[in-house]
Amino acid sequence: MRPTYAGIAMVIAVAITLSLLDFTTPYGKGIALLWDTLFHYDVDNYRQLITYYTYLPRLSVALLCGFALAVAGCVLQFVLRNPIASPTTLGVAAGAELGKVLAILWLPTQWLMPDFLSAFIGGVLATGLVFLLSASRGFAPLHMILSGMVVSLFLGSLNTILLMLNEQRLSSIFVWGSGVLNQNDWSTAQQLVPLVLIPTVLLLLLQRPLTALNFGDSVARSLGVNIRAIKLLCLSLAIFITAAVVSNVGLIGFVGIVAPAITRLFGVRTFVRQLLISGCLGSWLLLLVDMVVQPFSGIGGELLPTGAMTALIGAPCLLWLLKRLPLATDLKMHAAPVQHYRHIHVVKQASLLIAVLVMVVVIALTVGRDPFGWSFDWTATLFDLRAPRVLVTIFAGIGLALAGLLIQRMTNNPMASPEVLGISSGAALALVIGALFGIAMTREQQMLWGTLGALCVTGIIAWMGKKHQFAPTQTLLTGIALSAGLDALLRIAMSSGNDNATALLTWLSGSTYLVTYNDVILLALGVTVLAIITVCMHRWVELISLGQVTAQSLGLPINWVRLMILLLVATITTLCTIVIGPLSFIGLLAPHMARSLHQYRALPQMITASLIGAIVLVSADWLGRTLWFPWQFPAGLFASLLGGAYFLYLMRR
Repeated sequence: MRPTYAGIAMVIAVAITLSLLDFTTPYGKGIALLWDTLFHYDVDNYRQLITYYTYLPRLSVALLCGFALAVAGCVLQFVLRNPIASPTTLGVAAGAELGKVLAILWLPTQWLMPDFLSAFIGGVLATGLVFLLSASRGFAPLHMILSGMVVSLFLGSLNTILLMLNEQRLSSIFVWGSGVLNQNDWSTAQQLVPLVLIPTVLLLLLQRPLTALNFGDSVARSLGVNIRAIKLLCLSLAIFITAAVVSNVGLIGFVGIVAPAITRLFGVRTFVRQLLISGCLGSWLLLLVDMVVQPFSGIGGELLPTGAMTALIGAPCLLWLLKRLPLATDLKMHAAPVQHYRHIHVVKQASLLIAVLVMVVVIALTVGRDPFGWSFDWTATLFDLRAPRVLVTIFAGIGLALAGLLIQRMTNNPMASPEVLGISSGAALALVIGALFGIAMTREQQMLWGTLGALCVTGIIAWMGKKHQFAPTQTLLTGIALSAGLDALLRIAMSSGNDNATALLTWLSGSTYLVTYNDVILLALGVTVLAIITVCMHRWVELISLGQVTAQSLGLPINWVRLMILLLVATITTLCTIVIGPLSFIGLLAPHMARSLHQYRALPQMITASLIGAIVLVSADWLGRTLWFPWQFPAGLFASLLGGAYFLYLMRR
């Protein structure tokens, strides 16, 4: 950036900051009160006292946390050469939240452990798991991000289950997890200063080997740099900084991605300058967001938590940056080769899977638990209660499996799915907005709103992915950005004390509690029609997975086919989301399991994935309502646990 433009930008930034300081200072006294508090502090003046112990510590924590997250993001992106690496994509936040939850539930009260320590340990262990899963691939950028995403989803499901089991004891976790910067003294700021500054100084001392990494691993190695040790040390320092922030104030997303990206857009190239400018920019961004939400955040910050609002504001910023940021060559789309090809006839395999599905359905309809233990019963009353849930999970499993298979084949991205790409979130967000305004009450209105939401997200994914030919990293990060909006709104709803918050959480977790035969009919008709259309398109789906050049050379109208596939995915996802909610993991899990059963062509994979999706979701629903009786867990939540465990195993291989 030219010096003139940089100077103008700084003047504008200072003017905005001073205006917000003048507006948000307690009692409407503006900057004059801040000046008196800082330089003429009077302990007998209650206004200065409150400003000194609440407002100023909050500003300090915002500056420290913004600086820390931006520094951590800058290091991760520089070391991994990955523009989508950030503190929140490596599982730190989900691990820290789980550590804090477990400490509240199980640590004896007489143990005088600092509040942040359990969250810090959880964040470090979660990131250690990501490193372990990525070690076999040499900490490859894409594999590391995928490992972090799966670990985050898996640990997030565990967090939700524990919250549902201990709602009263863990109600404050949603406020903390949303990233609340409210302070009552200087203790948090004093705690963060050494935890942030010492690792930052150590990173600055490593500038020479890190600068060598910028020329490539081979050049750095020829200069005598121990590549593996330097990368591991720098990544560990970045994770240490992130865990310290998350454990103290909760989850604050996007600062670690956006600040370093903007710094690179300014033309900053050297590591030291990137680190310092990213840190300063991150401090300013988080301070700005916090001052904007302060007047509306309530006494305890619970109405509009800063972390949630950062996600809402950061998502469109990230989408804009994605259109401008070039992707490295090793992050572009490439087809994964089949290492152990075996031909297994689909009829034999489908027959076996149908037999398994029938067995699972019979168990789900007849086996359950009551206050006296396990029971086997086939009464009309129990059948009427269980049959709608079983039928809904069958059709939802088939629909989500087909949607996941279509989007994976179209993008050549094995980690794409309606859940990961935010398509489910788009449908759910539209339904939530419609319900809040009272215009999505009937099934027809819900269908319309859900389809519009899913189509909007799908359109954004198509628009963003077209430039990079649906590169895996581009598609994944687009989905992460779009999903962040829904998650932020959920955090705000859960931390606001709204009476409907628990019901909202249950539905968003993938619930079949309240389904009726009308839901079964709607889902059965919709999924059947869409499945027939999908099967009829199997040759197009086969060809489009060969890549754009090959498909076009064979005469495939690729743009029209992509549009058809995206419409199918959006419609199927909306149908399933309306009935069971957006969370299930089936769209990610079923196509992978079909490939692991050696079905590689489109039509056999469709059949196999559909049956697997139905089996997994029926089993998850039955396990969710029987294992922890009298508590019941949503089918989608339990399916996420099963899917996350499977992917952790798959990535370790």
